[in-house]
Amino acid sequence: MITASGPADAIGIAALAAAARATAQAHGAAAEVAGLAVQVLAEDALARMTVAGQSAQLDLGVRVDGTELLLTLHDRGEPISGPSARLLVLVDHGFLTAADGHIEEGQNASIVRLALPAHGRMVNSEGVDVLDDEVPLSDAPVTIRRLEPGDAPALARCIYRCYGWSYPGVNLYFPDRVAAALESGKRIGEVAVDPDGEVAAHWGAVYVADGVVETGGTVTDPRFRRRGIANELGDRLLQRLIDDGVRGRMREPVLTHSATQGIALREGAHLAGVYLNAVVPIHQIGITDGMLENRASFTVMYGPLVPMSPATLWIPAPFEALARTIVAPSDWPREFGEVRGSQACPDVSVIGSSYDAFNRVGVVEVFTVGDDLTDAVDEALGQLRAGGADAVRVHLPANQPALAALGAGMPALGLSFAGLLPDFGTFGDALILQWLRDPDVDTSTFVYASDHVRHVAEAIVAQARQVGEEGNALRRRQARRQRLFAALPTA
Repeated sequence: MITASGPADAIGIAALAAAARATAQAHGAAAEVAGLAVQVLAEDALARMTVAGQSAQLDLGVRVDGTELLLTLHDRGEPISGPSARLLVLVDHGFLTAADGHIEEGQNASIVRLALPAHGRMVNSEGVDVLDDEVPLSDAPVTIRRLEPGDAPALARCIYRCYGWSYPGVNLYFPDRVAAALESGKRIGEVAVDPDGEVAAHWGAVYVADGVVETGGTVTDPRFRRRGIANELGDRLLQRLIDDGVRGRMREPVLTHSATQGIALREGAHLAGVYLNAVVPIHQIGITDGMLENRASFTVMYGPLVPMSPATLWIPAPFEALARTIVAPSDWPREFGEVRGSQACPDVSVIGSSYDAFNRVGVVEVFTVGDDLTDAVDEALGQLRAGGADAVRVHLPANQPALAALGAGMPALGLSFAGLLPDFGTFGDALILQWLRDPDVDTSTFVYASDHVRHVAEAIVAQARQVGEEGNALRRRQARRQRLFAALPTA
């Protein structure tokens, strides 16, 4: 870790930018991009220092995180709710891999990620053929064991054999990223390996919150299907998660195929929601006929691995019916609180946001519900929309009583229901809402594993469309009002 501090003035900002450039150059990263990013972070911080007597010190930290350089600037100016629009432009144009902004221990923490050379090294697909469902089955033996960092190139080749370049889990095509995640403990997995050391099947998990993982990356080489390998890998992975003390696991089965939805349901998971237009268009060998024309949508499944503690949910009225539809068929010990008058809460909400430029998806996290919730969420949404997001998910703390009343206006911001994730790490229960640039979601390729999945998915799509139509009507009404006002005498 390299640390540096300086005053929030021209000299201090230049010194911090120089420190970032030097550190990036030493690690083989783009030095000028690092310097520019820190300069933007520092200038934004300086603009927020509007209170007399406010500390004008800036603290910079630079460290290697896997295949990326992590640059963090702390300041004590006006609180932030996410990365600035100027930073999002750098992310959207590929100069930075990600940006995040939130409050951390009473300070603003503005974070950017810069790719190291290893971050961009893709798998070598030379001599590897993309296989279809008609390929002859193999009787070669396989060894089933844990996924190791050295397996990362073979895993990427397996993904390529099955999906070409269309797999939505893009990071799996980059062996150095996978190896770094395995070494850090952020990712684990189980694999079947053939006598040549090639990965024949995989099932993995990535930590998404404290004590919560998202399992997936499930793939089986067509030559090794019909042998129960995937089931064995899934059983091993589940036992490993239990042994490691994981409390819950998420899955995001595609809506273009019912098989993975059905597996999750049979294994005790419950439907927790649907992420609409979640990723860029994908092509699934044996599932979709070529590349999808529109963005892909996922179901969200959640399964607790340990008994859940009872909790009360405080859900805003526009989303309560859908939340009850999620909770009702589960055995989650959850009750719905009743709103009686206003609830005490801080004046200011504590929120943060981040942006995935590849899939053009933003995430806003509200850690503390304050009286300014609507304004704070709207500001964060505006930044992400301006940065190019096609979809934004907003995580709201469903166990905070003030949410039920203060969150009632979220549909006016273009937000509709996406899901309800119980026991989502230190966040508690999370109500997930979603904003869609194109709320007219194409459902022609949707396939459902059960009537319940169909009912919930159709209801979520319907609310997204309704919210989008209401937003359009509001904008048109405002435009017509301005036209009428323009016709009035000005003198």
